[in-house]
Amino acid sequence: MVRQLEDSREPVLFVTQHYSPEVIGSAPYCVDLAEGLVRRGRQVTVLAGLPHYPDPAEFEAFMDDPPLRQNLSGVMVERLHSWLPKRRSALLRVAGELAFMLTGLFALLRGRFKRHEVVISLCPSIFAVLLGMMAKMRGGRHVAMVHDVQSGLAQSLGIVRFGFLVRLMRLAERFILNRVDLILVLSTEMAATLRGLGVTQPIEVLPIWVDIDAIRPRPVPTDQPITVLYSGNFGRKQGLDQLVELAAELAQKRPEVRLLLRGSGGERAAVMAAVAERSLTNVEFGDLVAREQLGRALAEATLHLVPQKPDGADFAVPSKIYNIMAAGRCFVTTALPGSALWNLQAQTRAFICVQPQDTAALTQAVIELLDDPARCRAMAGLGRAHIEEQHARDTLVARIDTWLISLCREGSLPGHRRDLLVLEPDGDGHAEEWLRHLLVHLGRQSQVERIWLAIPGNLRDRLTEQLPAHLRHRIGLLALTPTELHYCTHRRLAISGMARWWVMRRYLIRTGAEIGYFLSLDHLSLPLGLGLGAGGRRLSGILFRPSVHYHEIGNYKPSLGEKLRDWRKAVLYRGMLRNPAVDAVLTLDPFFADFASEHYPGGKKVAPVPDPAFPVVAIPANDDHTPAGLPQDRQVLLLFGALTERKGVLHLLEALRRLPDATASKTAVIIAGRVAPEISDRFFAKEAHVRREKAGLWLKVENRWLSSAEIAALVRRCDIVLAPYQRFVGSSGVLLWAAHAGKPLLTQDYGLLGRLVRDHGLGIAVDTGNPNDLAAAITGMIDQNPQTLLDTRAAAAFVSQRTPETFASHIYASLRGS
Repeated sequence: MVRQLEDSREPVLFVTQHYSPEVIGSAPYCVDLAEGLVRRGRQVTVLAGLPHYPDPAEFEAFMDDPPLRQNLSGVMVERLHSWLPKRRSALLRVAGELAFMLTGLFALLRGRFKRHEVVISLCPSIFAVLLGMMAKMRGGRHVAMVHDVQSGLAQSLGIVRFGFLVRLMRLAERFILNRVDLILVLSTEMAATLRGLGVTQPIEVLPIWVDIDAIRPRPVPTDQPITVLYSGNFGRKQGLDQLVELAAELAQKRPEVRLLLRGSGGERAAVMAAVAERSLTNVEFGDLVAREQLGRALAEATLHLVPQKPDGADFAVPSKIYNIMAAGRCFVTTALPGSALWNLQAQTRAFICVQPQDTAALTQAVIELLDDPARCRAMAGLGRAHIEEQHARDTLVARIDTWLISLCREGSLPGHRRDLLVLEPDGDGHAEEWLRHLLVHLGRQSQVERIWLAIPGNLRDRLTEQLPAHLRHRIGLLALTPTELHYCTHRRLAISGMARWWVMRRYLIRTGAEIGYFLSLDHLSLPLGLGLGAGGRRLSGILFRPSVHYHEIGNYKPSLGEKLRDWRKAVLYRGMLRNPAVDAVLTLDPFFADFASEHYPGGKKVAPVPDPAFPVVAIPANDDHTPAGLPQDRQVLLLFGALTERKGVLHLLEALRRLPDATASKTAVIIAGRVAPEISDRFFAKEAHVRREKAGLWLKVENRWLSSAEIAALVRRCDIVLAPYQRFVGSSGVLLWAAHAGKPLLTQDYGLLGRLVRDHGLGIAVDTGNPNDLAAAITGMIDQNPQTLLDTRAAAAFVSQRTPETFASHIYASLRGS
């Protein structure tokens, strides 16, 4: 049981190597936090190292007589006079961080400072977090703020060449971070990285903040040349060789532009030498400015640069970009697709990302922005708005203070909500639509704090571009590997089911999510029916195709194969619903929910969820997506979607051959969608037969994927929507398209589709497996007014109950018991 602290505003010990007078890197952030907590009534002690970043030479005056203790703006700063390496290397850096920890431990044992009930530590370095662990009183609270994952940076940048050392760093990070009470990270990408290391403690995203009053938009000085600015550390992970190449390109293409490189660090001498070697007179070097002058210094430039090495910026986000955006400036950065920087660009549209080491793309981006001041100002405005909404310093410091109060009182965060992981290996069809519904409506529910999506890479890229800006910190997108996709989408249900179960377990561990969700639970009936769990986590999902109850909802005469299928499903459903790891099963078939409740132990876990109607697509009056030459005096029949054998397209062509000539002459048929490769030869052969035998029939085939706007236009123009499925199990979005447009539907009389059409007056249901019956149904609909076959009021009610918001709310509500 977590001990409750007597005073929720306990004094805070803040362990960090970096503090004032350092002016870049983590030090300004640490100063803001310490002073902000003091302003909120806390007593704060900072255990800090000697100033040395980015270059110890800058602090020679301070180092002549470094104080042991200082009171800076109400913050008591205890200085640890630990050893600092004089040369730069990865091993020496680790040694310096270890020396800081040992010096702090020695000071603790000597009684120079006391253990605290509340400790905050900053990583890097992980040794600072370890020192924080030792400085925490028994039963106290420890919060680790992780701004870099050192093992990941060291390996990706190649600054640690020994694999065993990287593995040792990972082991240390996992061991230490799993012994703190709360971990704060800068982005969801960094949270995913920690989960991948095996960190299981609570993680919250707390982005870099900015003092939006001190750093604000200012006009560009008019008494200077056009300036492109890099400001910050001259280190390895910045990849500053890219700026030398950029300078050479600008010298030829835009000689009036000045490239100002301001800062210090281990690579500065090398950059200066490269500039001198190439005689680049358009480059100037400057020193870092004092913190209180930062706003004016940022305003000196028309455009900023934030280069990164190809692998160094995968999960790390340079803190300088937030100051740049707060100053009302746009910038160009280098980052890989899918990295935190790349995703932030897609979210804010406030800067440009180009691939690392692509000098041509970097130069083009810089010149385009310099040549288009209006675009540059617009992007800068978007950046400033993003900072004001998401990164205001006082708001975020208050959030930390609130979390500390809750940790002290309750041992957990206020109103703790759980993380949800959704696994969906299928990147086409309804999956993308459903995931968008869940993301859009995430902010309207109280069950889930953060949602993770483990999805194909191409789907991740599409969703990244449209993430709701105000919810991005609560959304994590993870790309499944090619191997995972191969097995999760295997044609054999047993293989795909076991693969999806295994991948779900793996990503639950990686993300730390408490709930796993499958958009298609049908694939999981085998592993869940066998009683396999998820390591103590809860599992839920949507069951698409139950058919064991079809004998109760219509005229069901199953074949032998269907009897065996239903028997197998019944056995697995019983096991799945008994499985203690399974919390909730939603189904698109409302009749199955009642059936399961009556016939299966654990059937109460099953509840209906409405199949969401596709959001209305606005189509301009002059935007005509209908095929050219479509007759205006005929009844138009439309079949759209993926043209598979199960969709009934081959049976439709057979039925068209059997139409009476009088009916054919009054009919226009549009078949729109990509023809499945396995039926392509048969489809086109049957199409040719129809054209030869029914010359009076107007027939148009669009063999391609259609956009939502094209589908909406076709449905609006047609008179009858066709869905001649062949003994299809489950629901179909075609019903909703037709009902929403007020068009009658012709579909199968089998299973759920037939029952819904009959119950809600959506059209007619016939034996679509018999081409003669299908042809007779088409003839009957053509010979009378098709609209008389649709109950418009019932159809409108049917659609109104099946909105994206209702769909999302049902899913989130089903997690309450998880």
